[in-house]
Amino acid sequence: MNRAAAFTMALLLLQLTTPVVAQDNDQRIIITEVYVSPNSADYGGIDWNGDGEIGRYSNQFIELHNPGNDPIDVGGWWLDDTPGEGSPACSIGFGTVIESGAYVTFFRALTRIELDFFEGDAVTLSDSSKTVVDSMGYYGPQTWEGSAYEIGNSSYGTSFGVDSNGMWSEISSGPTPGGPNDEPWVGTNHLQGSCYGVRDDVHSGSYILEGRIVTMETENSVIDQGRILVTDGVIEAVWDASSPAPDAAEGVTSIPTSGTIYPGFIDPHNHAKYNLIPLWDHGTDGWDNRYQWQSYSGYSDAKDIGCSLYDSSAMRFAELRAIAGGNTALQGSANSNTDTFDSILARNIELYNFDKDSIHTKVTELESDYIGNHIKTGNNSGTLDAWFIHLAEGIDESSRSEFDVLVQNNLLVGEIVIVHGTALTQTEFNALGNVGGSIAWSPTSNLLLYGETTDIKTAKEEGVNIMIGPDWGPSGSKSSMHELKTADWWDQNVLGNIFSDFELVQTISTNVVDAIGWSEYTGRIVPGLAADLVVLDTFHADPYRNVIQAVDPDVRLVVVGGLPVYGDVDIMQAMDD
Repeated sequence: MNRAAAFTMALLLLQLTTPVVAQDNDQRIIITEVYVSPNSADYGGIDWNGDGEIGRYSNQFIELHNPGNDPIDVGGWWLDDTPGEGSPACSIGFGTVIESGAYVTFFRALTRIELDFFEGDAVTLSDSSKTVVDSMGYYGPQTWEGSAYEIGNSSYGTSFGVDSNGMWSEISSGPTPGGPNDEPWVGTNHLQGSCYGVRDDVHSGSYILEGRIVTMETENSVIDQGRILVTDGVIEAVWDASSPAPDAAEGVTSIPTSGTIYPGFIDPHNHAKYNLIPLWDHGTDGWDNRYQWQSYSGYSDAKDIGCSLYDSSAMRFAELRAIAGGNTALQGSANSNTDTFDSILARNIELYNFDKDSIHTKVTELESDYIGNHIKTGNNSGTLDAWFIHLAEGIDESSRSEFDVLVQNNLLVGEIVIVHGTALTQTEFNALGNVGGSIAWSPTSNLLLYGETTDIKTAKEEGVNIMIGPDWGPSGSKSSMHELKTADWWDQNVLGNIFSDFELVQTISTNVVDAIGWSEYTGRIVPGLAADLVVLDTFHADPYRNVIQAVDPDVRLVVVGGLPVYGDVDIMQAMDD
């Protein structure tokens, strides 16, 4: 946090040590409770808003209260965190009236406001003219050096609230959304407010892109002289230039791309904040499993690059590198300071994800006593979208046996995406294929760390859905498009050409969206889906070989939600005009 932000926070933190300033008792709305750190499902978390999701992405909340005698219409008022920092403000829905004595809770699932746990943050309430009505602030687990304030540190599972004397403190008995802080929680059946962010992550207006179109519906769904009409971030129409244009295209600016247009590529395996680290020259012949190199002193040295991997700039760099390679979405984003990168460039599978928030990730070891109730419950109810789990990463029996734990604990579900799986055999792939599971294959990283890679031929034969991901900077590729080159080489020189070029491109597009519940939103160029697109130079007659052989300079344009986020100067200027 910079000095200006710290100064702003210090002013707001005065409210943690002083009573709330009294106003006209009939005309004031106050912030009475703020929940920064909801526990996840793994740690006994509660679904505070009743939407089926557990954890901070849904259940962080801001509670407002009307202590006066008259109802107050707060429609059009604004909620925000630290002014000018972090998440964008959101506007409370019109017609939101807080009755006398009532409490209304605004959950992150609707506000999109992230309250920062580690660095501390603030909450501000402003009226429709942007005049601040009330505000509060809190520290993270550590106060700033030299700070005179020692209270207000957020703790997991507890919320901040105003007591009967108007003082802010932690509510030791637990959160009480929707009711007084000194009474038991009223349950999920409490008043919840809607708050609408200013959408700057979806294009407004219409334009037409011209080029060879690869829809990815089928292998032969290619339009050599195609047109795509994009309206308000969505594909409205797709047609051949030899056919009449739809009425909606009349008068709309048409932009020649001089390239081939594909659905945006999707990265199903990354550790994005580590992409600041250059390729690791570990100087060994490799390891038998991931736990060996993770404890190797040279790995610690490799991570020491002179800056923090937890700095928000690390994620912004990772997203820029991703879109430069044609990716419109990536998995494995950082889970803190998300408001500094979320919804800006690429989509984040766990965050900026068409509200498919039941996508979970487990990178740490699968312990024998791991219960995973959120996975089982989501699978049974049909609400689980995907579960990315690093499993069997290695080439020894201890790595393979992690799959046995998965089966024994009833966690082998159809929504699973096993990341790596290098130790798995025909037996495990058969079980994975039978439930409709997927594998995220990262051959570059496997070969550099272990000297071997996943038995992807057997996985394919057993009906496992195959995705390809670049992994991370220390041992992987720059983007999905680059990782395809390793996979293609392995296919031609080791596997005996078991993949067609179309099938390889599917591993970074349709295979991913179909596995994670995104197929009704993106992944193909058809009307009604989001305009997440990439345009490559056309240098090969086969549009799929065109992808496999392309490199970063061949990326002409990247579009996310209809917004041009990266591209050559000429085409970006044409879209800006």
